[in-house]
Amino acid sequence: MKKTTIILAVGFAALIIGLSACGSGGADVGSESPALSVTEDILASHENDAKHFAELYPVTQDNPYIFATYDEVISVLESGTGIIVFGFPDCPRCQNAFPVLEKAFYEMNLDKRAGYRGRILYYDIFDDRDAHNERYQTIVSYLEDHLTLDDSGNPRIYVPDIYFVAIGKIVGNHLDTVPSVEDPFADLTLEQEMELLGIYKDLIAKMEAACC
Repeated sequence: MKKTTIILAVGFAALIIGLSACGSGGADVGSESPALSVTEDILASHENDAKHFAELYPVTQDNPYIFATYDEVISVLESGTGIIVFGFPDCPRCQNAFPVLEKAFYEMNLDKRAGYRGRILYYDIFDDRDAHNERYQTIVSYLEDHLTLDDSGNPRIYVPDIYFVAIGKIVGNHLDTVPSVEDPFADLTLEQEMELLGIYKDLIAKMEAACC
């Protein structure tokens, strides 16, 4: 009788843990393994990133962007959940895209999420791509099925390229802004901004659905 009671108790506890895992207040399912979880100490290392990012791009002062390290990018691509942005400040399309992505992020309530899922990981790819170094080649190996080929037929990271990752799986990406843009240095029209906003929100919804 005691043995049966213990088994039932353990089973009930496991059921409760399983049901609560996808709750908005709990940990994100599969978003990070214990070794990759984003602690307050790690987030503290990014506490000034929003201010710095706002000096480079036309986003708000309390934007969700962090300057991700190479290791952080790889950790999300391997087993994490979050949005990874590749760009660099001299890219006019990045200047237009990133404020819209920020708006989509907040409208989809990702700021309520824990860990990398509650931030946008920004990685300046310019120097790595220019050097074609080991970091660049490794990142390309993760993204190559989603990349555009260059004139030599090799996969290349063009920017802005934004990836939506759920539990280490790329559920979608979006390159550039919208096709109707003729002058990348011109501000997006309201219609173009709304079109891009819809694209980002759809991809965020797809990422969120893949998490649970």
